[in-house]
Amino acid sequence: MHQPGSTPATQPRLGINVRWSPELASRLESGMPATVVAQVGVPPPLSRLVVLARSRAGQVSLAAAFIPTAGRGAMAVTPVGIVKQLGAIQPPRLVAQSFPSRWQTGSLFVLDEGRRDQYLLSTGLVNQLVLCCGVWPVLLPLVGPRIGAHVAPDRQAVEADLELFCELITVTLEGIYTSDQDSAGLPTVNLELLSTGASMDSAADVLGKLGRSAATFLRSGGFNRGPGSVYEPESQGTGETVSFADVGGHEAAKSELQAICIAVKDPDRFRRWGARPPRGVLLYGPPGTGKTMLARALAQESGAKFIHVRASDVVSKWYGEAEQKLQAAFDWARRERPAVLFFDEVDALARSRDEAHEATHRIVSTFLENMDGLRELDGVIVLAATNRPDSVDDALTRPGRFDRLVEVPLPAGPERRAIFGVHIARADRQAARSLFEPISEDAWEQLIEVTEGFSGADVAEVVRRVLEARVRSDQTEGRIRPEELATAATSVGRPW
Repeated sequence: MHQPGSTPATQPRLGINVRWSPELASRLESGMPATVVAQVGVPPPLSRLVVLARSRAGQVSLAAAFIPTAGRGAMAVTPVGIVKQLGAIQPPRLVAQSFPSRWQTGSLFVLDEGRRDQYLLSTGLVNQLVLCCGVWPVLLPLVGPRIGAHVAPDRQAVEADLELFCELITVTLEGIYTSDQDSAGLPTVNLELLSTGASMDSAADVLGKLGRSAATFLRSGGFNRGPGSVYEPESQGTGETVSFADVGGHEAAKSELQAICIAVKDPDRFRRWGARPPRGVLLYGPPGTGKTMLARALAQESGAKFIHVRASDVVSKWYGEAEQKLQAAFDWARRERPAVLFFDEVDALARSRDEAHEATHRIVSTFLENMDGLRELDGVIVLAATNRPDSVDDALTRPGRFDRLVEVPLPAGPERRAIFGVHIARADRQAARSLFEPISEDAWEQLIEVTEGFSGADVAEVVRRVLEARVRSDQTEGRIRPEELATAATSVGRPW
């Protein structure tokens, strides 16, 4: 172990000097939000090296983004969107030669003495090379290989982690520059891992202005979300915990999904009776009826990881990339089992092949290969949601694939009342006081009448609008009357 802040973590061969500071070690030991701790301009084929760190509850996450020049793999913003350049920086083989490691799907995993994954070296969202432990969704794709945060209960463990991290950065830089024709004249790279106190907004700027969603994620503290986040496979949840009790109405759908919980929590109960657990469930119904919330509740009730895959996470204009991303999602779920793998808008991924592009054939084939048992899915339940079940390829809805088709229709009157109750109670909890006056039976009848044809999302919007009206009025006291809910309901527009 070198003396922190004084000598390099490794003996540089190309003038590369990477070291960490005692201040950073102290902050990581005591707890630190996601922070940019270093920004260094470097020569081609890279343009910048950005280092981030965070710690929470004795767990440390570190990330180094090796950002290429525009000609070597950066993203280009054009009138038709964000376009990937060719020739991205690849994980250098020198790292694999210097540390115990394994390769998988184009990514390099650095291992410890027990052959356990310690660090991941993989291509990130803007084609930068990312070295990391912990989950960094602003740097890496939403699906793909992951390595959890490192348990570091004391200062010694934190320092050991920083030591290895610095060594890996050094060897990665050496691997890039020794293998690249532009490596001549490489200046000394002094990477001082000193906390700059950079805000989350500047972190998003540093990473190439990844877009409004990335900046919002950083500002909201998304790196440190609680159990169940799809971005946090070592945890479970997505911020606020969602259970079946939080889903108003849909008793038939909840009953079906509660039975599916057994397949996740206790698959041996099926084996004792010689039965195969269900592999998949297709939730179908109009938009806004709570299909995603039901999927999250299933994961919470069964104690499983919730992995949320949207169509936009998978589709790609590059040949073969969509099915690779889809396969990565299944592989991720297998590593994180028990897991609920949820595909939103599955009709956009696996529409009927009779009228589809060749890429859809390959995507459907990937679905079938994984769900037919050619690769083990024990401990993984595959859920999908669609507004158009007739558009999903028939092969996916046959027995042994999506075994259950569960309808999530527009809520009837009593169900809308239950949904109002859920959102009113949630608002009361958040405000830590009673916000609404008691609603009489006559007022309920009026409210149910004016919300005929509303989805669960529409009901939630009604409650949100009456709360927003009080915020805008600058009132600090008083409670919301039932007629205010009815008035707000008339302002929630319907397209029919």
